[in-house]
Amino acid sequence: MIKKNTKSKSLTSISFKNNLIVSISIGLTVAAIFIFFEIREFNKDAEKARKEGLASKKQQVKREVENVIDYIHYTRLLMEKRMRNSLKERTYEAWSIINNIYHKNHKTHTDREILTMIKQALRPIRFNNGRGYYFIVNVNGVEELYPVRPQVEGKNLLKLKDARGNYVIEDEMEIAKGQGEGFVKGYWRKPDGDSTRMYAKTSFLKMFEPLNIYVGCGDYLDDVRKDIQEDIILRIRRIRFGKFGYVFVNTYNGVAVVIDSRHYTAGDTVWELTDPNGVKVVQEEWKAVNKAGGGYIRYHWVKPGTNEIAPKISFIKGVDEWQWMIGAGVYIDEIEANIAKERELLYKRMLRKGLSGLLLILIVLMVIFFLARKNALIIRNNLETFILKLRVAVKMGKQMKPEDYSLLDLQNILPPINEIITHKAKIEQQLKESEIRFRTIFENVPIMLLVFDKDLKLTFRNKEFDKVFNHNKNTSINTKFLLRCLPNTQKNKEVVNAMKSCDGEFREIDVITSHGEQNHNWACFKTAGEEIILAGFDITPLYQQQKRLAESNATKDKVLSVVSHDLHGPFNTIIAFSNILLNNKGKLSADKQRRYLQHIYNSSKSMHTMLTNLLSWARAQSGQIKLHISIVDLHMLTQDVINVLSPLAVQKNVELVNKVEAHLTLASDTSMLRIIVQNLVANGIKFTEKGGEVVVSTHKTPQENVQLIVADNGIGMSAAMVKKLNQGEKVDSSQGTNNESGTGLGLLICQEFASYLDATFEVESQPNKGTTFIITLRSAAEEA
Repeated sequence: MIKKNTKSKSLTSISFKNNLIVSISIGLTVAAIFIFFEIREFNKDAEKARKEGLASKKQQVKREVENVIDYIHYTRLLMEKRMRNSLKERTYEAWSIINNIYHKNHKTHTDREILTMIKQALRPIRFNNGRGYYFIVNVNGVEELYPVRPQVEGKNLLKLKDARGNYVIEDEMEIAKGQGEGFVKGYWRKPDGDSTRMYAKTSFLKMFEPLNIYVGCGDYLDDVRKDIQEDIILRIRRIRFGKFGYVFVNTYNGVAVVIDSRHYTAGDTVWELTDPNGVKVVQEEWKAVNKAGGGYIRYHWVKPGTNEIAPKISFIKGVDEWQWMIGAGVYIDEIEANIAKERELLYKRMLRKGLSGLLLILIVLMVIFFLARKNALIIRNNLETFILKLRVAVKMGKQMKPEDYSLLDLQNILPPINEIITHKAKIEQQLKESEIRFRTIFENVPIMLLVFDKDLKLTFRNKEFDKVFNHNKNTSINTKFLLRCLPNTQKNKEVVNAMKSCDGEFREIDVITSHGEQNHNWACFKTAGEEIILAGFDITPLYQQQKRLAESNATKDKVLSVVSHDLHGPFNTIIAFSNILLNNKGKLSADKQRRYLQHIYNSSKSMHTMLTNLLSWARAQSGQIKLHISIVDLHMLTQDVINVLSPLAVQKNVELVNKVEAHLTLASDTSMLRIIVQNLVANGIKFTEKGGEVVVSTHKTPQENVQLIVADNGIGMSAAMVKKLNQGEKVDSSQGTNNESGTGLGLLICQEFASYLDATFEVESQPNKGTTFIITLRSAAEEA
């Protein structure tokens, strides 16, 4: 063990030295405070001058930028309107030319000759910087004039589509015939543009009825925007303010649009442009643009017309529609030069005042030195007396009395010392009561609790654990016993491994108790003393309730799906055709009335079938169905179903064949069996083409069971659908061969009713080779 060489010091010596140090510190602190406030006041004034100067210059550059952006927005808002007005005026001019040529020549020339004159007159006309031209189309969709692609003239372009798949000529003809004139918009890939991009093109056309043609012209909004941008660029280049102020423009990707530089021109990439201090100027502009309302940046730049580099502040704001960063800046070196002169004068004043203050501090320190030495002697005498009496009080175990001391500071210390002695006794009593309270709660809380020491030996378990596992307090419990209570499943293995981390997280686990297998939630905790606490509670009732709730919600969702979706179509059909009949009474032919009534009848039958299946399925789901067993004649039951469905089969020209043995009977529920047969035959009609057939037959198995077979030669099913049906799963409804709709519940009802009748449900099918349903009824009766 290494001993520290410490030098003992007396309290009076420490007090004297501390007083001396404090006195010197106070003197230095006063001087520092004086200097601090002088500098702070100067900085305030300098900052105020800087802020006012900067604020003025910021306001100036921001105003210049906002003026430019306001002008851009104003011009851009009028851009499409100006384009539309221009197209309309151009088309009216062309229409006037056509009208003039026609009225001068229609008495002496044929329409075709007049049309040739019109084409010759309009073909060479160009406008909008040479990109504008006229086109003419007749009412049959034949392109009569198309100057930029004369090879398509004379061709019928009714099926011409733009880049989005719109039928352009059909849209134009609809406007020309219906309104006489109007605008139409298309989307095209420009030969001189980005081949991956679609450009919007607006055209105006006007009908000329004497020749059954319409004339028009169009323009790309993108080209109009470029023309306007060129005008605005020229305007920006002429802007100047202040001594060196100007407006500059760069694109969002760092290409110069308007720049005042000796080394760069418009069109150059300036993204990496750097000032002498390494500031990426254009990249800082991009950061400012991304701030709400724009932002300011600082950098150093050469003053125009000089070689002087000076600090500069600029305001930058973006025009998102054009991807432009617009900015204006001013040089701020004059502000900093004025502030630097004032700072130099301040330092001179402070030096003079500092020397005077230092002399004053030395005089004060001398006075403090003598006073501190005198007070140190007084404190030493009083402390020696206090220590002597304190030793006696501690040894005797008695509380110290204030009247034994003359020093007021020592008298004030005694009450806290006496309180500490009293408080210690109270704490010991409270700890004892707290332990009793905690044990009572631990023992009676309705949560299973187990406590293990660091060697995994059980030290305590509460009553709730014994209650759930039906043990008495004398039963020995260890970790092996707990593991035997867990079923050997992958889920339980994962939970046990996770609980080894003692993270305090509750996890669901399966447990075997004297009441059978239950679902519990258990968590593991570790204390600071390396003890392990297991806490758990039974969630079996909650788990069962959630399962019942999930089943109930699934049933509700199925019913709502049918009511909201599948019944919507038939209702719309009935409403629509009923409305036509009511609003056109006496105007429709007998054939149309019959066809409309047939549509209403078919939709009503479809809704009736849907509702019947829905009610049957809902009864099955709710468990309200009761079996009424009686002797059923399968041949007669099948014939009754065929008679009911014959109108539907006749309408589709599908033959229904009853090959069930005559007088074949068995014991079953007549109503439920009828619903099964009717749904399967209706399904066969729905998915069988015209001229097909649906055959119902029976077959006896070696076990004397009866197989009811419904087969069709329709469109069949995919292997995936067959697999789902044979596994008892619901399949999505699809339209029949005549676009019949359905709910998808028919086959589901057949499966569930077959289960009620203790029968099996099988499907055999291949695409385009028909479908066979086999219901094996297990309780056959003798033939009559």
